[in-house]
Amino acid sequence: MTSKAKMALSYRYSLEPQLNGWFLVRIPAIPEALTEGETEEEAIENARDCLLAAIEGYRKAGKSLPAGDADDAFARRIDLPWHAEAN
Repeated sequence: MTSKAKMALSYRYSLEPQLNGWFLVRIPAIPEALTEGETEEEAIENARDCLLAAIEGYRKAGKSLPAGDADDAFARRIDLPWHAEAN
């Protein structure tokens, strides 16, 4: 019987203003997680949802999750409100 450790996930993101006034969010560690929002707040909230969907896709495909990059204290990060099982 194996036990899987629990870990909190945190990923660095960039927030880029677009010419149309919206904001694009990129999560470098997970390139599939790319989204936008009409406001900064909406873009960040959409990024959380997008990140969760990308992580679910990794799991369904049997792929290992990219390591979070929470060690950069000065970067903007998305901290997920739940724990994921480490592979």
